[in-house]
Amino acid sequence: MPFNYQLFINSDHSILIEFNGDISEDLLRYILGVAESIEQSPPTGFIELVPAYNTLLIIFEPLEFQPEHASSQIHKAIEKAKPADASNSRTIEIPVCYDKRVANDIEHVAAYCGMSVAELIEAHSSQDYTVYMLGFLPGFLYLGGLDERLHCPRLDNPRTKIEAGSVGIGGSQTGVYPIASPGGWQIIGRTPMAMLDVTKSPPSVANPLDKARFVPISYEEFEQLTRPANEY
Repeated sequence: MPFNYQLFINSDHSILIEFNGDISEDLLRYILGVAESIEQSPPTGFIELVPAYNTLLIIFEPLEFQPEHASSQIHKAIEKAKPADASNSRTIEIPVCYDKRVANDIEHVAAYCGMSVAELIEAHSSQDYTVYMLGFLPGFLYLGGLDERLHCPRLDNPRTKIEAGSVGIGGSQTGVYPIASPGGWQIIGRTPMAMLDVTKSPPSVANPLDKARFVPISYEEFEQLTRPANEY
């Protein structure tokens, strides 16, 4: 077993598995492998799984939840688990406009990081990011691998509305707001790409273990891609 773990009764209808290990792709693959093993031999009353950076939440039907029995079944599933296969993961290219007209904080972030805006864009768009988890909004991708030079604090006063498609940095993470919502991340760009489509299954453009790559586009390209079809 590559990682140690602990089980906690999280609520009257859920169990949380907490894994001991640094956040990494190896840990992510193991967590997803445990999730696959549980789905193959689901505990009584099982509903769904919610993987995160170093935890896995198992949710049950409240009236069927038997904590001791469920814990025993989960331990057995973990013993049989193997790391998830990453060979089928995809790389998703996300076009991003870094123009200050749609990037409220890009000049501030560049100054905070001690670089020019052009250097910030180059650093942010020059690597592939691993999708570690989805939250806090449906389809919000938590991406690992942000250049340490771009780490910067969240806003002291979160905005009441951030536009859908906004690309932000919060601490050591970067991500894209899939829908308009309040938020406290520093906004350095916006994508015209829809990050969430509830008519599809799965609805998110990417899933854990996939890669995301930001591709810079001009403001003119952004406007063209966001213009309603009836305006052409």
